[in-house]
Amino acid sequence: MSSEIKVISFDLDDTLWPGLPTILRAERLLYQWMTEHTPAISQQYDIHQLRDKRRALLNDRPQLAHDLTRLRIESFEQLNEEFGLNEDWIQPAFKIFYEARQRVELFDDVRPVLDALQKEFRLASLTNGNADVVKTGVHHWFDYSLNSIGAGSLKAEPVIYQQLQKLADIEAHQMVHIGDDPLQDVAGAKAAGAFAIWLNRDQQDWSLAYCKPDAVISSLTALPAALAQLHNRIES
Repeated sequence: MSSEIKVISFDLDDTLWPGLPTILRAERLLYQWMTEHTPAISQQYDIHQLRDKRRALLNDRPQLAHDLTRLRIESFEQLNEEFGLNEDWIQPAFKIFYEARQRVELFDDVRPVLDALQKEFRLASLTNGNADVVKTGVHHWFDYSLNSIGAGSLKAEPVIYQQLQKLADIEAHQMVHIGDDPLQDVAGAKAAGAFAIWLNRDQQDWSLAYCKPDAVISSLTALPAALAQLHNRIES
């Protein structure tokens, strides 16, 4: 049984680029569009209230947590019913948000590290969000790209990692996942038998008592050294 690491997977939002600023910018553009095209909604609700309504919808429909596209569209459908509008605004509104959501600014450490790792490993992207690897301009690094919509569950569960292992035809211990979220990236990956490295850019405290990452880094620049240490530990 080979212990060689063959596949390295990466989270997207807040790992390769800042996630929240990207989403907030997209929502501002969406709200500007709605002010012009659905003024009844924007006159009744400001952008924060619309965000609260979407969160309330998620609380009512937790099964949508793994499909943020469906969640946002259903939030539009809810508004459409509330205001008695013609639903032909829904798809254009989502397109405004979706296209803006793909305009990302990579962290400075992404390009040099992925360029180097690509020469040695197969790389994959795994995300709970609806970022498109082609539209965001990162597809050229990845041999595989999976998301929670296709997996049918969030990354906190082992399903998406197991799907990648099957797709790449590797054993679980031949995979390392890197991400910023203790639950979604570390606990999920380890539940699937993979190694997990926590990217802790903001120097947060570890929040889970029942599992630990195999390494902690504050920048992707430190990833090659962490992978080398992990490899030595596996081999010893």
